[in-house]
Amino acid sequence: MARIVVVGSPYRAGSGRIIAATAAERGHTVRYVGDLGDPARPEDLGELTDAASVLDGVEAVVLVPRRGDARVHTERATRVLLEQVRRHAPGAHFVLFSSFAVGHGPAHPLNRIDDTLLPARVAAERLVRTSGLPYTVVRPTWMTDDPPGSHALTLTQHPYGDGMVARSDMAAAIVAAVEQGATARYTTFSLFNEPGTPVADWAAAFAALRRDEPQEEL
Repeated sequence: MARIVVVGSPYRAGSGRIIAATAAERGHTVRYVGDLGDPARPEDLGELTDAASVLDGVEAVVLVPRRGDARVHTERATRVLLEQVRRHAPGAHFVLFSSFAVGHGPAHPLNRIDDTLLPARVAAERLVRTSGLPYTVVRPTWMTDDPPGSHALTLTQHPYGDGMVARSDMAAAIVAAVEQGATARYTTFSLFNEPGTPVADWAAAFAALRRDEPQEEL
């Protein structure tokens, strides 16, 4: 079992808490960090003020950026957290919760809500891929509250992947990515539900994905 830190939102409900609960149900040791502070101020790390003790011995870190200023709460938060993980848990598997809309580019309606959303998400993904850490970038599609395991789950790397996915299945996929280790690392994928039976072999599902092409740091 792994020691996992999930960095999510300071609010009670949300994807981060579902991921943390799913990991705990699977028997992992989980710490939920609900407040990263103000990522625009390097000295303000919120609940990560004592990052050394929070991250010591951690094997995986999951970041679910909070809503708000995308440049601050997505791009800057990713940069700050990566710096802390590299410093205190250099071998940890870093999982970024991104968005399927990234693959669609500027034409997608979700990317037109705020003209900083897409550039910030693209920048955050690049930061993760060039961090030197083992990583997985997960791009959930439209999320629902369907019960876990009610549908089949498709992992796709098509840039225009779309659909709907249960939050519970999204969380299961992220925890499975941590558990499967090598087969899930260095990949970026979207996921959505389809009619059918739940995933029975996560190792095979991740092994079918291609590894990301190396990127140069900006």
